[in-house]
Amino acid sequence: MAIYEEVLAWSGRLPIWRQDALRRLCVHGSWSDQDLDELLDLAKQQHGVASGLEPAIEPAPFAEDHFPAEATDGALVTLTSLHTLNNVGRIPGDQVLEFAAQGLTIAYGGNGTGKSGYARVLKQACRARSPGAVYPNAYDPQFQQLTPSASLTFLVDDEPHEANWSGRRGHVAPAALRAIAVFDGDCARHYLQTREVATFQPVALTQLQQLASGLNQALRPRLQAEINTLAVNTAPFNVIPVDTEAGRALHPVSTRTDLDQVRRLANLSPDEMQELARLPQEIAEADPTSKATVLENAATRVDELVSAVEAANVVSDELLDAKHSAYLMLREAEIAERAAAALLQSEDPEQLLPGTGQGPWALLFSAAREFSTRAAYVANAFPVTGDGAQCLLCQQELSPVAKERLQRFDRFVRDSASATAQQARTRWQQIVGEVAQASASFTLSDTMATSLGRRVDTLPAGIRTFQEDLASRLRWLQRAVSGGQWDNRPAFRVVSPAPAIRQIANDLRAEAAAMRANLDAEALAAKRRRLRELQTRSVLSEHIESIALVVRNLVHKAKLESCLADVGNTRPITTFAGQLARRHVSDALAARMNQELERLDLYHIRAEISSTGDAGSTRLGIVLSGSQLDPHLVLSEAEQRMCALAYFFAELHQSGSTSGVVFDDPVSSLDHNHRTAVARRIVAESVVRQVIVFTHDAVFFGELTTLAQDAGAEPSVRSIAYRAEGPGYIDAGLPYDLRKHRERIAQHRLDQQQIAAVFNNPPGDAERLATRNAYDDLRVTIEVGIEETILNGTVVRFRDNISVGRLDGVKEVEASEFAEVQRLHDKCCRNVRAHSHAAGQQRAVTQPAELLQDIEAVNALFTAIRRRIG
Repeated sequence: MAIYEEVLAWSGRLPIWRQDALRRLCVHGSWSDQDLDELLDLAKQQHGVASGLEPAIEPAPFAEDHFPAEATDGALVTLTSLHTLNNVGRIPGDQVLEFAAQGLTIAYGGNGTGKSGYARVLKQACRARSPGAVYPNAYDPQFQQLTPSASLTFLVDDEPHEANWSGRRGHVAPAALRAIAVFDGDCARHYLQTREVATFQPVALTQLQQLASGLNQALRPRLQAEINTLAVNTAPFNVIPVDTEAGRALHPVSTRTDLDQVRRLANLSPDEMQELARLPQEIAEADPTSKATVLENAATRVDELVSAVEAANVVSDELLDAKHSAYLMLREAEIAERAAAALLQSEDPEQLLPGTGQGPWALLFSAAREFSTRAAYVANAFPVTGDGAQCLLCQQELSPVAKERLQRFDRFVRDSASATAQQARTRWQQIVGEVAQASASFTLSDTMATSLGRRVDTLPAGIRTFQEDLASRLRWLQRAVSGGQWDNRPAFRVVSPAPAIRQIANDLRAEAAAMRANLDAEALAAKRRRLRELQTRSVLSEHIESIALVVRNLVHKAKLESCLADVGNTRPITTFAGQLARRHVSDALAARMNQELERLDLYHIRAEISSTGDAGSTRLGIVLSGSQLDPHLVLSEAEQRMCALAYFFAELHQSGSTSGVVFDDPVSSLDHNHRTAVARRIVAESVVRQVIVFTHDAVFFGELTTLAQDAGAEPSVRSIAYRAEGPGYIDAGLPYDLRKHRERIAQHRLDQQQIAAVFNNPPGDAERLATRNAYDDLRVTIEVGIEETILNGTVVRFRDNISVGRLDGVKEVEASEFAEVQRLHDKCCRNVRAHSHAAGQQRAVTQPAELLQDIEAVNALFTAIRRRIG
């Protein structure tokens, strides 16, 4: 069974999205960014994630139409033409690129001529390891809306067929066309694996490897990044207690959370909202403990007010009467004191100073007593009247009269009237100080007034009246103390509110005590449980949308993680790829590749089977005898490309198919030795099958044509050129630069006719440029004529060897022929801009008639030489 048939039989075990991935890989050779987007979407759909694309795409399973060469069942397929190209770069749609059904077809074109456009269509329509892409005209404003397309004609066992190819996504070319193998630079790089550039394996194994590790590497980071962006933090929802109905419905927050039930609990009805607002008051009323505490605290604050009221009552009638009595006592004591002082005056033979024996004098005498006993005469009793005793004030020695007066004064002071007066003055001074510092105010807050008013509605007004009376009576007292006017004392308009306020405090404590005695614990607990449930549901309602988002994200995360596991489950693919590798990467394939390496002159390189353990990793490994480094570190880029070509030919041979093959610039980056080896191998292959070669390398073109001719076969040549209208124009036969002398003369005549048709006199820059280009080409024709006729093709441009076998045809040039060659060549040189002339020698533009004469002269010269040398 062919390898792709085994893949098809096995692919039914794959998830449908992987089958679609394998289909795209086989049809297009790789996945574009859009492919990866769609495959990721399909993989997510497989695990329950809704499609993120509009419209949603349906997976297409891998089928027989999607795999390459084996679909022809051994039939011989050859291309006959590629035509009707639309929106393929700038290639015109009326061009037809024809191919010889057998042997070698060479499509030659320089860089930028449109050659690659034709080759890219064949890579897409046929079979290539790296099909690449075909782009429309990049300069068209409608570039994004253009779809490339083309038509192909081909033979299947000599039966003609025609097919249309389209660059539209999902389009699959007829299976028969995939029997045509295509090799180019991109395909070569595809053979050389990334990690081990000197190993090779069948494309089916490479595709299985991509199906496993490639998809895993491309899709896993994108899935993981999407998972990481999902908000799945459930910690904020821990505010919902687990031991409530809402908590039991919610926790643990997971993919199994019943969002419908949670939403029902989060939705409080109007009655429940009213209940939530009412329950705290009911609980407060049903909870005597807390309310009793409130009442007791209120009683304490009332007690504080009572204390403030009592402290402020410094003007009660009792206190005012006591102060008035003290004033009267002072008056009476001072009257008695004055009477005693008068007696003291009368007893003294001399007239005493006025006021002697009264208040100020008594104070002065008391001060003298204290000075004597504490400082002057500490050890003696007052008054000291002995010898040498001095006056305590003037400190002169006391006379006998002074001594006797001092003793009499002492007796007077000790008398009861004076002592009583002194005590009364001392007490009065205290009262004066107290009254000056007295405060009869206290504070009644609005809150306290309101609270007291609920108990006794007249109490707040009575308290404020009492405050006013206290202030009025204090002001009266201060005036009475200072002025001695005790009449018209203000009366209290109300009695002190202190007893009434104290009674309220007592009532509050009594109520608190009564409440504590009436506790219904079971009913209170039930209300508290209900309130907690409602409060929890209210909190739940605040978080419900966030909870819903997290639950949705958790569900989505679970699906993505399931998809991630699916993407990473590559074992079935790697196991199957290993089985295929052991059957199809065989010793026979290795032996054939070694033959191909020798045919490409790579004798120092050998191929052996190797295995690294990766998906489909059994490969043909390159071996360099004696090398201490891995082959991919030693081989040049050109040698690695040659190894890729060897594997291409080996795989082609092992397939058993003899259908056509296409090479697009197979010798890019190769030197002349490798180029010759490749040309030789391609020509050899063209003997047994159709071979189509696209090339821009003139030397390689020459090698192919010469080797084909040496093998007795004439290659079919197509030239692809860039014209004034653009690229992609096809001519049958050799490219102009490689044409024979007679073909070039015919082209010169056509060019001369075109120049003559638009030639203006006097000639301008356009005429000068056209004429110079014509003489430039004519000079090349002279050189080609020399190569063909005189040198007999021994030395030819664009060929890196000399045809020694043609030396016997080289003829001697006669003097007249040499002179004519020299004349014509000199004239061409004088007309081309590659040769600069002195300003004085600037020539006039050659007329078209003279140009035609020179063309015919060149033709006549070499025709005569060929005729002469037979």
